[in-house]
Amino acid sequence: MKLLTFGGLSVQGAAYRREKPLLLLAYLCLEGPQPRRRLASLFWPEAANPMNSLAQNLIRLRPLPGGISEEGQRVAAGLEADAQAFRTHARAGRWAEALALYSGAFLGDLPLALNPDLEEWVLETREALGAEARAAHLSRAEDCMARGERTPATTHAEQAYHTPGAPPCATEDLPRLWACVADPAHPLGVHLRREADELGLTLRPPAPHPALPPLLGRAAELATLDRLPPGELAWLSGPPGMGKTALLQALGARGWRVLPARAGLPLATLEPLSPRPLGSVEGALNLLRDPRLKVAVDDWEDTDDATRAALTLAARQRPGATLIVAARQPPAILTPYHVPLYPLSAADLQGHPGAHAATGGHPALLQAFLRGQPPERTLDARLTLLGPDARRLFLALAAQTTPDLKATRAALELGAAALAQTLDLLVREGLAAPDGTLRASSPARQLLDSAPLDTALIHLRLARASPTVAAWPHWQQARDLWEDHDQTACAQAAHWYASQELGRGYPGRAAQTLEAAPQTPEVRLLRGWALVHLGRYGEARALFESLDSSPAAQVGLASALFRSGENARAVTLAKPFCLGSTPLNAQAAFVLGLDARYREDFAQARQLFARCAHIWHLHGELLEAAQAASLAAAAACRLSAGSVQALFAPVLLAAGDHPAARGFVLINYAVELERMGELCQVPALLEQAAAVMREAGNSNGVAIALNNLGLRHHLNGDLSAAAACYRQTIELTLNTGDVRLLGLALSNLSELEADLSGFEDALAFLEQSGQDATVALIRRNASMVTPPGSHGVVTPTGAGWAVEEMT
Repeated sequence: MKLLTFGGLSVQGAAYRREKPLLLLAYLCLEGPQPRRRLASLFWPEAANPMNSLAQNLIRLRPLPGGISEEGQRVAAGLEADAQAFRTHARAGRWAEALALYSGAFLGDLPLALNPDLEEWVLETREALGAEARAAHLSRAEDCMARGERTPATTHAEQAYHTPGAPPCATEDLPRLWACVADPAHPLGVHLRREADELGLTLRPPAPHPALPPLLGRAAELATLDRLPPGELAWLSGPPGMGKTALLQALGARGWRVLPARAGLPLATLEPLSPRPLGSVEGALNLLRDPRLKVAVDDWEDTDDATRAALTLAARQRPGATLIVAARQPPAILTPYHVPLYPLSAADLQGHPGAHAATGGHPALLQAFLRGQPPERTLDARLTLLGPDARRLFLALAAQTTPDLKATRAALELGAAALAQTLDLLVREGLAAPDGTLRASSPARQLLDSAPLDTALIHLRLARASPTVAAWPHWQQARDLWEDHDQTACAQAAHWYASQELGRGYPGRAAQTLEAAPQTPEVRLLRGWALVHLGRYGEARALFESLDSSPAAQVGLASALFRSGENARAVTLAKPFCLGSTPLNAQAAFVLGLDARYREDFAQARQLFARCAHIWHLHGELLEAAQAASLAAAAACRLSAGSVQALFAPVLLAAGDHPAARGFVLINYAVELERMGELCQVPALLEQAAAVMREAGNSNGVAIALNNLGLRHHLNGDLSAAAACYRQTIELTLNTGDVRLLGLALSNLSELEADLSGFEDALAFLEQSGQDATVALIRRNASMVTPPGSHGVVTPTGAGWAVEEMT
């Protein structure tokens, strides 16, 4: 049995037609238990005996079993009214259930003459319930519009505008209604425009923007929370901007009642669930006894104390409703259901190319990216809110490829505790990992680029605080801010960095690094060696000659002179330093070994290269040791001291798994096999050499292997494969800057394509670069004979060349 108040006044399942007792029952249902005297004065103020009139009407309600209950001087309703159920559904966000009950205006056309106070109550209640019904229709209309269901959206908008019993539409509701009308020519659309014109209100369609995917990448979290068992409380945590509110909104579309935090009055956050003001925590718990109720409270930290107390008790007592609390911090309430939110992964964003790289998966930045807005602006605003220390630390970490927390702390002059606290803040905000790696590296770099002077200062501080092995990139970025006292540390960092570039096979990059560094003697010496490896022998000679007559400079000059074809002078300079067991002695002996090899004194070459290999091995220079050992084995091959395979086997074993060292040995092994006419293994060895050199990151070594492989294809008549190898060699040497190798590849390609002028141009290019010895070698190894009928095709007769350069 239920009291029906919408569209009229009756009792469901009973033929009861007494309007005044039913009005009294409706009042008690909606207003709760009341004192007898209050009821008597409100309903029968003009009666001779109001209390007696109340008693008579209460007697008339007795035919309704359980209709009322009387306790002393208080009277309460024993039946439930449809208006009560309507409000319960509406305030829990169950719009469909609420609107199914709202069948008309509250009490309809009640045929009773009412005193002013009672009439005012009826009208106010009618308008309040009507306004709630309008809000339900409008919410459904907006929900349908968001889903693209335009016709149902228009229907609910029309029902919202014409809700029976509701007061005239508020001005602020007109734009919302207008946005839900699919067709501006619809009667409601025409009416809304006319009404807006009368009020001086401009109705504009929503600004177009790319629609955001609903809850991108949070499917697992959404499913977990939506399947929460009745009576349980789940804690949803994550820093601001991590997507908690969006997740709750998605739950709202699934029937959850989402309550944003409201500070101030006690229980203000939970008040929307109640048809009347809440007076106690117990009253709030009573609201949460409905197991059908699903409530999500957003922003735990901003709720009032009484709401927190009520939710804490609800977690312990489990009154019936299903609850979710969203907060910035980990659980403050003991619960087995904790759902933390983290930045989205690259897999989550695979349907949006570039999104993860641009935002690090941070939802706040992602939202800006998907709307076509610069993510760095959102990041900048977020860092400003976090405070100056967090901003400084974030930008300092952004300026590093691999974060060094010790150097960062020194650069920012932060204490250990301050650094730990600030980094922890960035981690909790989803902007960094505990090791200092940033999750939003792309917008971070854009922030750095937007303030070049500030960024240069950050790099300067990091350069001064970083160890030598990591400092050069920072010195390079802060070049305009170097001071006199920075010169020594800067030069040391550049020297170390360039030596690593040389080891990886990038002499061109090493030369550029050293050219930009303070020109200390150590920097100029290493720069001279880089120029030698680049084949820029004239520049290398000038640089070595500008140094003092130290043994290192003399040996460097000897190396440059030999490669320029001045063998006698090179030997004269190197010979005084060839005795001893230092790396410098090995470099000098290496020059003598190259000279002996050039003179075809292979016995002396073998002895000298073997000695170099031994010295470099003692000093842990595996790469140089492998080069020298492979040339010693090559010299032994020329002496017929054994088979090529037997002589190179121990050298390959010594090279071990070091990719670059193994690559050098394989190239020289292939050269000697080719010289002996054992051609079957040569292509495979050169391909293996190119692969291991590529693994080592030694582009120069890859280019040497490919040039030799191209020559083998060339001699085999596979001209397309040869041309592909030569072109790859040229492309690589344009990066490494090896002039000698570039000239060789250009001459080989010109030779293949029967381009005599191109061949001569390549040789001229080498001669201008001081490569006289190389030009002589090419002319000696290439036959310029044009057989009859060959149409000018040049027939190559040269062999591959060994790796002699120290990289």
